[in-house]
Amino acid sequence: MKHAACKKCIASVGNVNIMGNILMIALKGYLGVVGGSKGLIADAIHSCADLLATIVMIIGLKISSKKKNHQYPYGYGKAEHVVAIVIYLFLFGIAGYIIYEGVLAIMEGRLVIPCTVAAWGAVLSIFINELMFRLTYCAGSQANSPAMIAKAWETRTDVYSSIAVVIGILGARIGFHFMDPLAAVIVGLLILKTCVEMTREAALALMDRVPEGFSIDALQKIIAERIQDIVVDIVDIKVRDLGPDLEYFIKAMVPDCISVAEAENVKNQIRKNVSELEERKTIVVIQLLVFESDKKKQKTVVKRTIHETA
Repeated sequence: MKHAACKKCIASVGNVNIMGNILMIALKGYLGVVGGSKGLIADAIHSCADLLATIVMIIGLKISSKKKNHQYPYGYGKAEHVVAIVIYLFLFGIAGYIIYEGVLAIMEGRLVIPCTVAAWGAVLSIFINELMFRLTYCAGSQANSPAMIAKAWETRTDVYSSIAVVIGILGARIGFHFMDPLAAVIVGLLILKTCVEMTREAALALMDRVPEGFSIDALQKIIAERIQDIVVDIVDIKVRDLGPDLEYFIKAMVPDCISVAEAENVKNQIRKNVSELEERKTIVVIQLLVFESDKKKQKTVVKRTIHETA
């Protein structure tokens, strides 16, 4: 983490989101009903989903923080990806309902003329949700928490939806009565778009896809260059996301004349260099392949391997 204050910020994210969403539900729900805005009522329903998502996120963070054991030797970090998917399943259902109601209102030609007070409710929602997004995203980035980052982007969709609601209300006020229910439909579509994108990312992380932005070839070259005087060759590097942590599995080839002390030095060098490349906590599994060169046959023969987990 960049700053000591980040720990306090991370710890407060859940409570801030719960209080903020309760405020948004009450404000938008009341003003939506009083002001006669279907778009703002849809936005209030979205905030209800936000509240549920926050509760699920808190549960996921508690699960992922459990220590590894004999049943879960890799820990519980991937629980955060599962939680992220659950959050978006909530939103799929909410988005479908919002779109259905909005399309029905447009097709039936319902006369919708919201009051100006509803627009002010949506404007206030924009500012509050943007603040919650920035807090949650920053905390999620510092904690390397997929669930927290998922929650942040879900809050950002609330900002976009509130902007659509403001435009819809103002459009309905000047005579385009279809614009308020159309704003509700736009809200639903924005939610769906975010759901599809983020669910895909969480699912790929569960399948151990290489984390976004990683280049295995570039990483292999960097490590090889840093320890070129010790290790003959970096054979393979695998990286996978374990929620807050990253796990590296590295194979390196060393000559058969290497001593035990030199082998330990190789592993320490690899571990040190990998840790320096990452801000996140890293788990490094190292496999040293000890080989001898068969000069007659002009080939390399692997004699044995040395394993170590760091």
